[in-house]
Order: sequence, then C-alpha cells, then structure tokens
Amino acid sequence: MIINRAVTAVALVGGVLSILTAFYLGSPLVACIAAVFFAFSILVWKYGYIIIPVFTKAARVVEVRSGYEVPPSREAIIKKSSSGYYATKFLEVRFYESTTDKSDAQKGYMFESFEKAISSLKYIVKITLMISTLDLTKHIEEIKTKRSAAEAVKAKSGKGSLDDITRLDREIAMWTRQLDRITHGERPVELIAYASTTAFGLTREEALGRASRQAKELRTILSSALNCDIMPLTDLDMLRCFEWEYFFPTTQEELRDEVF
Repeated sequence: MIINRAVTAVALVGGVLSILTAFYLGSPLVACIAAVFFAFSILVWKYGYIIIPVFTKAARVVEVRSGYEVPPSREAIIKKSSSGYYATKFLEVRFYESTTDKSDAQKGYMFESFEKAISSLKYIVKITLMISTLDLTKHIEEIKTKRSAAEAVKAKSGKGSLDDITRLDREIAMWTRQLDRITHGERPVELIAYASTTAFGLTREEALGRASRQAKELRTILSSALNCDIMPLTDLDMLRCFEWEYFFPTTQEELRDEVF
C-alpha cells in the first residue's frame, strides 16, 4: 500500500514538473515526458497490485512492517520466530447467493455442505466478515449500474467459457435479488468476506510453500461448499486485509474509500 502510494505520488510530481517545464521551455519532448509520467501514475494507482509485485520480485525488495515481512512476491505475510517462520495468505470470498431467499431444505443442504467441507481441513482457517448497512438512496442506483455492467459483459462475451458465463449469471441474479428485497422494505447490508490460512516452516521458502498449498486447497473447498468465488489476494489488497485484523473502517464512506 505504501509503495503503491509512493510511486504514484512520485509519478504525479514528475508529471507536474514536466508540464511546468514544457510551458516554460516550449518543448514538445518535455510535454511527452509529462504525459508518460501521468499515464504511469494512473496505471500504478489502478493496477499497482499487479505492477508493483513485478518490480519488487525482480529487485528482491522485502518490506518490513512492525516485525512482519512482506516478501518480494507480495503474496503473503511472514513472521520470524525463534523456531522458524510463519506465513499467512489471504483469500477474497465473493458471495453471490444468500440463505434469505432459500427454502429450508436448501438452507440445510448449504450448511451441511459447508460443515463437511470444513471438517475435511487439517489446518486452522480464519474467515472474517465485515458487515455495514447501506444508504438506500444511493444503493439502488449502484445496484442497477452493477447489474447493467454485468449484463453488458455477458452480452459481449457471447460464447465465452462456461465458467465465465455461469459466474456472470450468478452475479446478475445476486443484484436482481437485492433489488427485489429492497423494494419489499428489507434494509440491505454490504458484506466483505475474506479467509486466511497460516503455515509454519523452518525456512521462509518452506513456510510460503505450505501456506500456498493450504490456500489452494482452501480455495477449492470453500468455492464448492459455499458456491462462491474465491480469489487470492496480493500486494495492496492483502495488506489491507492484514491491517483490518487490527483496525478497520468505522463508517460506510471510509469502507468505500478502502475498497475502491
């Protein structure tokens, strides 16, 4: 998070200085340099979670945060102990279905599947849920916009992969159910969910390897048991979840700023 913001700030400052220099000297070359700086700042701000790990991994940059390490790959949090290393990986959980619109039999099946899946795990898993109420005056339009965007993506995909079409159908159905519940007077809430798993190893590489295998297994189990999408978190998103373990947003506006 800090690296992303620092690189973005440097690129913006470089762009402003280049523009001022271009106006002062009347040089088109300097103006082009300014455009490059601003384009790079936007790329880092929007896709820093992809760009920054490439540079840090190539340069083998290790970030240290209050005794915890972020390796160059920026895919896990590492802590050194007297006996070895601990590595923690984070996974985003995207729910598209709710038990509120399920029958008793369907609810029972979902809970039973979840219990069977969790009982098969041989390590400890932490699932975190962040819940906040929403402003109805803005939320209805946002839901319609997101549903329209998903429908547009589905229409453009045409005969895409079955997994992508299925995921889009579930997302569209989710937005439709939310609109139906709101129109019937139900107050909606926003749910942000993520899971984390920790592994121990005598070396950093061993701990990272075990954590990666656990995260891969957890992704498969949770996605099938909860009928949801599970995505590994890296860089900015991973660090955000790590910080949320200690402090999290206190208002809906702060939460939106965090996840934007």
